Amino acid sequence: MTTPADPPREPAPPGEWLFEKGGRIYGPVGGEALVDLLYRGEIDARTPVAGADGGYRPAGEVPGLALHARKAEARLRVEREVTGARQLARRRRLGRVALLAALGAAAAGGAGVWAFRLARERPAEARSALLEDFGGGVAVAAPVQVGAGRRGAEPEEVEIPRDVSGAPPGPRGPARAPARPADALVRSDWDGAHIQAVVAREQRTLVPCIRAEADRAAGWTGEIPLEFAIGNDGRVARLWIDGPRGGSAPLRGCLLEAMRGWAFKPFAGERPVVSISFRVGGR
Repeated sequence: MTTPADPPREPAPPGEWLFEKGGRIYGPVGGEALVDLLYRGEIDARTPVAGADGGYRPAGEVPGLALHARKAEARLRVEREVTGARQLARRRRLGRVALLAALGAAAAGGAGVWAFRLARERPAEARSALLEDFGGGVAVAAPVQVGAGRRGAEPEEVEIPRDVSGAPPGPRGPARAPARPADALVRSDWDGAHIQAVVAREQRTLVPCIRAEADRAAGWTGEIPLEFAIGNDGRVARLWIDGPRGGSAPLRGCLLEAMRGWAFKPFAGERPVVSISFRVGGR
């Protein structure tokens, strides 16, 4: 079945924008990127956004965004309805295949059993394009998020050394940042879209570390959330490992070694903190 091409969109609001989601601040992003987030359903009309004036308002009340927010909501509602109908039809087809395979297994033995298992193991839903699956039970559990400001004091804070030949240091005491004015986020000069693009490209270099940790902890499944801060020189400056695998020294050393090769554009102002989470096992 073919679908008609989307009509041209209204212009996006100019300038750079910050938005709040889950109690955290993300950005800055350009107007086009903000509109894309609306149409992808990552933010909606109720999401607080702030432009150059630094004042936060719901996206649905901002001139230049309100119409996009309404159209995105209607489009996503239609997509959910269509997707639900397709998933129901797919489950019914898989059910018929499974029934036929089971009947065939009684008459044809092993070949029928194989077909039944194939039908049952085939996933009913496609994974989100935002969540990369690396195979072998390792995947990105949540899209990369970039926020401004220093992370609060954590016991797992580790500094990444500049001397590649030296051994990675052990855990250090938390670094406390001086108080900053409320508008410090707006004065930061880092490029959120660039940071996301670099992480999306380099995140594969962390997969061997995640897979090795999964092999060491045989039978363990769950998520390994990571956060790291980027220094003004464009290099990863701090790393935090959360969750039950946060105390694994081999995992920490492997991640530090991989992240030394990551390079971002240098910037001025407050450093951003980047979050990414890997899932081991399950779906």
